[in-house]
Amino acid sequence: MSVGNERTTGLRDRDLPAVAVLLGDGVPAPLSATLAPARTTVETAAATQVTWWPGRSITVRYRVTLRGGVSGPREMVAVSGSIPEGAAVVSDGESTIGVWLVPFDPGLPGLASAMDEGTARRLMADLGAGDGLVRSRLRAYRPGRRAVVEIIGERWRVFVKIVPPSEVNRLHHTHLELEKAFPVPRTLGFDRDLGVVALHAMPGLTLRRAFEDAAEPLPPPPAIEQILRGLSPLEPRTTVRSPIERLPEIAGLLSLLLPEEAGRVARLVDRIGSDGEAATVASHGDFHEAQILVAGGSLAGLLDLDTFGEGRPGDDPATMLGHLATWRQSTAQPDRVAAYGRALLGIWEARIDPDDLRLRAAAVVAALATGPFRVQRPSWPDEVRRRLDLAERWADTAHGLDERDLITASGSVHDRPAF
Repeated sequence: MSVGNERTTGLRDRDLPAVAVLLGDGVPAPLSATLAPARTTVETAAATQVTWWPGRSITVRYRVTLRGGVSGPREMVAVSGSIPEGAAVVSDGESTIGVWLVPFDPGLPGLASAMDEGTARRLMADLGAGDGLVRSRLRAYRPGRRAVVEIIGERWRVFVKIVPPSEVNRLHHTHLELEKAFPVPRTLGFDRDLGVVALHAMPGLTLRRAFEDAAEPLPPPPAIEQILRGLSPLEPRTTVRSPIERLPEIAGLLSLLLPEEAGRVARLVDRIGSDGEAATVASHGDFHEAQILVAGGSLAGLLDLDTFGEGRPGDDPATMLGHLATWRQSTAQPDRVAAYGRALLGIWEARIDPDDLRLRAAAVVAALATGPFRVQRPSWPDEVRRRLDLAERWADTAHGLDERDLITASGSVHDRPAF
């Protein structure tokens, strides 16, 4: 068993006893109880995705092996604290847990339809993509919140975005409005009852993939700034929570994941402080290198618009900087990523208060520090610590410690700059 697995099975939440049930050793009992009426046994279960908000809710996605009425490798989801109507509910007196088999997510009724071969074939035929062989592939999934299914037909591909039905009108409207100013996936139609929007596949590759290929030209950094300059608020207006506003919740999780680092996490929160900026500009809401499509060194598109709203001037730039700085730790092209990040930092510090920008980036990196745990990487405790180190470095540069000092300092966490 890896160190990460040992730490995972020992996690507890005194206000949410389901954490021990869903992250413990072996097959969680609620999974077995849910499938027992179908004469199905859950032989193995491995957590692959964990969303835990201490004291409030936990959602765990599992890779399972089933035998009996339903058999073979599948995926299941278990939820406690916020159970969608329609989930199978299991209670042991202390914990109440909702369970479902993927793709039958009660919060995303369109997911099962998008993954159904017959439905996918009819969709592609209606769009003029032929009525031959159709393949559906689940590309992204956040249980109860959103999913993306790629449907490949004879002539072209379509991406189906699935959200809760209450959110589909706004998502469709956002795509229609933003495509007037910038290349975004063209909406081909939507279903209010199922919560699905069909989107035309765009050419190009993500900026992240372009970074990884040293032969692939990158768009000049000012082009990234022009994306943000070209965004305009949409009606009805919604406010995007800033990285700093989300930080206390993130800190609570980090302190439970690594109790020995709780003091360091608390100090980081104090140094970043509260968010006094008003939401006054259009904001993508999750602006990073995997959301931008490029082709031949030029911008080709902007993806994932379901988080679009109003934010603070530093929110989107800080999100990009935090993602690039974090990804630099694991990419095969760290120097390329760092050079691009430094160029963007220079551009954005010319119009945004540098201290504010760096503190927001520190908050972004702190949130990303939970990522290795969320996807259950075997070495997640060490990776979380490394990302906390990086968040501290960003906070340091916002508190008067010059980056040249970070480069030359030794024997501390400040042995290299934020980029």
